[in-house]
Parts: sequence; structure tokens; C-alpha cells
Amino acid sequence: MRSGENHALRNFFIRRYFRIAPLYYLGIALYAAAAWLFPKYDAGLANTSPLSLATNMALIHGLVPKLFSGAVPGGWSIGTECAFYAAFPWLFAVCQRVGSTWGWRALVLPVALISITSFAIVFAITGGIENKAFYFWYCSLLTQIPVFLIGIILFLAVQSGALISSPKRDIPLFLVSSAIAIWVLAERWMLLLPLSSAVSFVFLFGILRLSSVRFGLIERIGRVSYSMYVFHAFFAATVTRMILRAWPLPAGWEFFAFFAFLAGTIIVTYGVAQLSEILVERRFIGLGQSLIKSEPGRFQHESA
Repeated sequence: MRSGENHALRNFFIRRYFRIAPLYYLGIALYAAAAWLFPKYDAGLANTSPLSLATNMALIHGLVPKLFSGAVPGGWSIGTECAFYAAFPWLFAVCQRVGSTWGWRALVLPVALISITSFAIVFAITGGIENKAFYFWYCSLLTQIPVFLIGIILFLAVQSGALISSPKRDIPLFLVSSAIAIWVLAERWMLLLPLSSAVSFVFLFGILRLSSVRFGLIERIGRVSYSMYVFHAFFAATVTRMILRAWPLPAGWEFFAFFAFLAGTIIVTYGVAQLSEILVERRFIGLGQSLIKSEPGRFQHESA
């Protein structure tokens, strides 16, 4: 959402749609084609049934328990993200008003209560917190909503200028919160993992703000991370299976092969992502901007 903009709500959804949907649709086409052309190597990598394709194209698959995993491997996160975007403008407006009136710290207790409530609902539905990762309730907005809300608080705190990084505070709390997240993962208390990981990230963010070091390659990967997310499974799974079928590994080479395939997947996916950023992402983001500007009532001014 941008302040001082006419039709801000409509423009928000246009921007989000053209940022997310075109590349996701390309991913759907890729994995549907792979399932059809290379059935031996696909091995159910993505759900390409007609109903799955329809719900994925509509970006509502995150609401359907049997289809949430997506027609793109890892597509559950896109479904969850889009469900959050449906409520984001109003949720952010409330948080912004509370933050501007009472300060961002006033949001901590309500967000904690919402997190507890969402956890209690999922706990009651599933009958426990010891569950596998990437099943429907783990991936659902109810479980992931604390992560989004913590992100909103962090944004408002930084925007207000009131959040001061402190190594004496952030480093110990990062280590403690990370240890808790690792323990939660080890104990398989999966419903608590998103929340504990989000808290750990808050303190990591504080630590990184203290440094003037630029992480060039990591930043470049971050810029194309969505493309890498969409395409990586094709190379990590389908292409890797093709290679191993053509050239079986000698005994004892599994450890080295893992890192070789990992490095190869990262390098090739990064290259593909660079191309998709130019050929797909930028073009459709530009198209969204053109649609916004072609409508009556252009921006009064833009504010990041």
C-alpha cells in the first residue's frame, strides 16, 4: 500500500497480481509439461490434476486441503501468501493506526494474543503440535499468520525510527531464539516452528543492521529468489533423476554427488532466474504499472 495514492486498494492488488501470478503460471506450465513429457522422472513432483490446475490458476489452492501443495513444488507458500494479501490492506491499516497512535510496541500484545488464538484453533483441529512439516495445517494461514504479523510490526518499528539495534541485546536473543527454533524442529513441534523462526529473524535483522558490509551475491540471489523458488525443483528433482539414470553413481560417491548436484542446481537455477527476471518479471510488473497509470485518477504522489 502506498500513501497519498488514488485507488490505493485496487492498485495494491494489481501490483501483487502482476508480481506473483505471471511467473507462477509459467511454473505451472513447466511442471505440467514435465509431468507429461517425462513421467519417469517427474514422480508426482507437482499436483497437475485439472482441479489442482484450476485452483492454482485462481491462486486459491492454499484454502483446499487436498490441493494446497500446489501445481508448482512448494506452491503452498504462494497460496498462503495470496490468502494473506486478501486481508492485508485492512490488517495493515489497523496496525498502522495503532502504531501511529500508541507506538509499535502496542502491537506486540495483540499480535501475541492472535498468535495464541490461531495456534489454539489449529491445535484443537489437529489434536496436537507434533506433526510433519508441509501438511495442510502447517502451511495454512492460521499457522503462518504470526509470521506475517511480526513482519508488519518489524516494518512499522523500523519506519518509525524507534527500533535501535543493540548487539548486547540482539546477539544473545538471536542465539536463544534460534536454539528454541532448532529445538522445536528437533522435537517435531511443527506448528510452533513458523513463530519461533520469525522471532529469531527479528534479532538477526537487528544484528545485520549493525553491519555496513554488503553481501553482493546474496543480495543478487535475493532479488531473483522468487524465480529460483519456482524453478529449482525441476532441476533438483527431474533433471537430477535424468542424470543419475544416464550415469549411475559409483558406490561411495553419494556424499560428493549431493554437494555437486546442490551446487549445480543453485548455479543453473540462478541463471534461469536471471533470464526470467528480465523476460517475465520486469515485463509483467511494468504491465501492472501501465494498467495503474492508464486508469482515471493517477497518483497524487508516490511514497515507499
